[in-house]
Amino acid sequence: MNLCKWLWRLCVNFFYYNYPCIAIYSSVGAVMTAYLHYQLRMHSLDLMYWKQLAESFAQEVDRFQLSMLFVIFLINSVFVFVLMSVYLRPGWGHGVDGELTLLQIKDRYARYILLRLIARLDRIQSRLAARRDCLCLQHYVRAHCSMRKAVALFRKDARKLIRPNESEIMLPVEAIYHVEEEDERHLRRAGYYRLSIDTSDEMVKGLLNAI
Repeated sequence: MNLCKWLWRLCVNFFYYNYPCIAIYSSVGAVMTAYLHYQLRMHSLDLMYWKQLAESFAQEVDRFQLSMLFVIFLINSVFVFVLMSVYLRPGWGHGVDGELTLLQIKDRYARYILLRLIARLDRIQSRLAARRDCLCLQHYVRAHCSMRKAVALFRKDARKLIRPNESEIMLPVEAIYHVEEEDERHLRRAGYYRLSIDTSDEMVKGLLNAI
């Protein structure tokens, strides 16, 4: 069971981080398959025809020319791969040299702590709903305790956005507004990042004072 979960998580992470490359290669493969199918249906050109065409082409072109064509194709493939890795990777383009600006770091941090709070409260409510036929006082007490912990964690982290203390100001920005990568990925996979929320300082301050 653990192996299956690990393989599933590995596949999900692979598709999450490489979906632009997968989409392009899949599209190219679909176009080539459609072209071969069209030639087969309309002109009766099966795979044997393309094999003979390739063999005749190989006979007309000497080895040096063929090797040069292969080298050029290899260089172009590496170039395209580098471009896709640099420009299509998640998080690219957020700032100079791929680095996040201070405003973007704070916005990512605010979105993370807000969605983490929503996710935790949602899980607590879901557990109560699943036991609605056999709820007792103990269940409500545990749920209230879990909610208090979630709110306390949010207030602790939200304070850094509104009123960072002197020791925190001296730290690097990434250390002050640290986001747990694994936790963020879980929130994305659970669909919480599809929610449209306000991450402004006023919104965070209002929630901080309200709760």
